[in-house]
Amino acid sequence: MSDAEDDEVWIDYSQLLGKKSKKNQALKRGEKTNVPHQLDQQQLARSRQALFECIAQKVPTPKNASVGQLSASPPYHTTITKSKGTHLHSMGFSHQGAITLFPEEAAFLIARNALTVTQHDADPTHFEDYCQLMCECCDGWITFDKYQVYAYLKRLGYIVMRSKKLPVTTKQTAAKEPSMPSMFKLLFDTITHWIQPLQSRPLVWDYRCTNYPQMYSTLQIIPSTPWYKPFYTSLCPAFDWDVYKPRPGWKKKDPGEPDFRVVVKNVHEAMPTLYEQNQFFSQLIGTCNINYKPALKHTALGLLAPTFVMALVGDAEGITFLRLTGDGVEDVSNVEAFSQKRAAGKTAGRSIV
Repeated sequence: MSDAEDDEVWIDYSQLLGKKSKKNQALKRGEKTNVPHQLDQQQLARSRQALFECIAQKVPTPKNASVGQLSASPPYHTTITKSKGTHLHSMGFSHQGAITLFPEEAAFLIARNALTVTQHDADPTHFEDYCQLMCECCDGWITFDKYQVYAYLKRLGYIVMRSKKLPVTTKQTAAKEPSMPSMFKLLFDTITHWIQPLQSRPLVWDYRCTNYPQMYSTLQIIPSTPWYKPFYTSLCPAFDWDVYKPRPGWKKKDPGEPDFRVVVKNVHEAMPTLYEQNQFFSQLIGTCNINYKPALKHTALGLLAPTFVMALVGDAEGITFLRLTGDGVEDVSNVEAFSQKRAAGKTAGRSIV
């Protein structure tokens, strides 16, 4: 027998049922299991029975709890028949004139004893029933991992809603193909080549490239799809949760721009590829990231850098949150955008190709 087993003691749970026990009094510990005499089997049985009775005790439903009815068919929405309290001010949606809850919202309220749900007007629905529905992906979207992230953020006091599909930016400035210079232009450029100052001379011999973006675009031989280029909206993955900080003027019908956008992944799943991350970033063009603290340094786009949160759900490790931010690398083939940014300060250097 190991030392750990020698130090084991059993707890007398029967004291939990005592009405006159002190609140701050520690539980009385019994005899060690390795003592030479036999344990009192009756006392052990009473302790076990007391433990089971404590676990089986049901917390009475508070008077201010809402009442709802669970739909028997997918997507298993819960319709509120009696609304009480302030929980529903930031949860659910309106359907046929009644407040309707998603499975994760109803499960969260049941766990907090703020909602009583029945099915078929008689059968009570418990928190475990909703967990089973979410584990089976009852509506084709909600999973138990997503619910864990939802419940965690709700317990922190945030307002959490299912994310809506965002439009993907389609604004793209097409790079202009340089036209073939005429013989007259080549002759004119040759004559004026020695007259022009060094700052305005062409960078390559054929006079097609007159600035750095044009020159770099000729060297780009590997195709790429960065986040600032458009993607197909139907193929882009969507965010899972829109998270809002509680504000007095917040409205469920018009929530506005979320403070954080969350993508849920399991720790056993592969991280999104660079292409998938670029698809997420492409949906956040022009969105301010001031709510993500602390602010990232050495980021080219500053407060306009596309940013979202990835929640990694573990088996026993809890939830880990990662912040992903676009690096702000510019498209060197976008000649006009690059030229406008560099127009303010001209350099006197000269590159030779």
